[in-house]
Amino acid sequence: MKKTLAAVAVLGAFAGSALAADVTLYGIVDTGFAYQHTDFDKATVDNTDSFAMKSGQQSGSRFGLKGTEDLGNGLTVGFILENQFDSDTGALRNKDSFFHREASIFLQGGFGKIAFGRMGSINQGVSSWSKAGMLSAFGTSWDNSAQIGTVFHTGAMYDNMISYETPSFAGVKVYAQYSMGGNKYTVDEKDYTGDENESTSDRYYSIGATYNNGPVAAYLAVDSINYRTFGPGITNADNIDDSLTVTFGGSYDFEVVKVYLGAQYFDEVAGKTISTDSHKTGYSKGYGVVLSADAPVAGGKAMFGVGYYDASEADSAASDFDLTRWVVSAGYDYPLSKRTDVYAVATYLQEKYEDKATPANDVDPNTYSLMVGLRHKF
Repeated sequence: MKKTLAAVAVLGAFAGSALAADVTLYGIVDTGFAYQHTDFDKATVDNTDSFAMKSGQQSGSRFGLKGTEDLGNGLTVGFILENQFDSDTGALRNKDSFFHREASIFLQGGFGKIAFGRMGSINQGVSSWSKAGMLSAFGTSWDNSAQIGTVFHTGAMYDNMISYETPSFAGVKVYAQYSMGGNKYTVDEKDYTGDENESTSDRYYSIGATYNNGPVAAYLAVDSINYRTFGPGITNADNIDDSLTVTFGGSYDFEVVKVYLGAQYFDEVAGKTISTDSHKTGYSKGYGVVLSADAPVAGGKAMFGVGYYDASEADSAASDFDLTRWVVSAGYDYPLSKRTDVYAVATYLQEKYEDKATPANDVDPNTYSLMVGLRHKF
């Protein structure tokens, strides 16, 4: 149950001067179990089976504070401060950033909404600005499932972000984002913090649009990171250019079933880690597609999805590879109340990695898993 400012005041989170604002304490606790079998396709590595308690399989466990104040003349100011933690251990998800998921202040009115601070890209699944989860019945949840993060290159969380959202025009909203960089990153096992708004920092850009009208929903986004000059001691010997992703798709609700289709073209993006190995590919180009559906069944929601990912090296002398990935998933989510639900998801993922320079590194690994859990929103 959402808590009012009185509950927040008991916790000492705010001084009495905040009484004029409408402030809410909210959160999610998601805890479950996951069984996973992995075949690494390596003669020197045994297959593995694991069974563990997991946090945040469907939704990242979190708590947050959000508030708004009416300034008059159609203007509203507000903020979101959102933490993330592991409910199976109680540990913070990110020890360097207490409000890891979002720390933003915004102004909203007839002109739309503009926000400043730490926020997620629209092209991913974390923070109030994320939109891309609308392209799959599995959203951005459940590792190695037919969710967008398995077959797309998604955005991330960015510090020093400016985000803008237009008012709705006949169901259409347009979004624009720019991160001034200054994020922490690691190069050659050394930690760095980028110089804010300098070419050597990981500045991020995105523009996108959503359309919602009755049974139809659609999404389009284009985003980029300035990899060409990003990082300390850049020489660009590998001819790396700024990244580019174009992500699009949507859904149609037939009432008896809701069908989703999403696709992405990407070029010069930082490579994905092979899901069943520790190896990470170099800068990649290629595409991803995901087709899924959900339907009301026995008071809950059944889900099914299939995804495909195809990538190769992108003008880099550092690596020459091909990576393909198939994923098939099925699941069921059942509400115990308006705020509590249980879920079960089964997924199978098959990959094929070809190292053109060193064929001995070629592998065809696969993994399958079963995830069950309980989620409560407050």
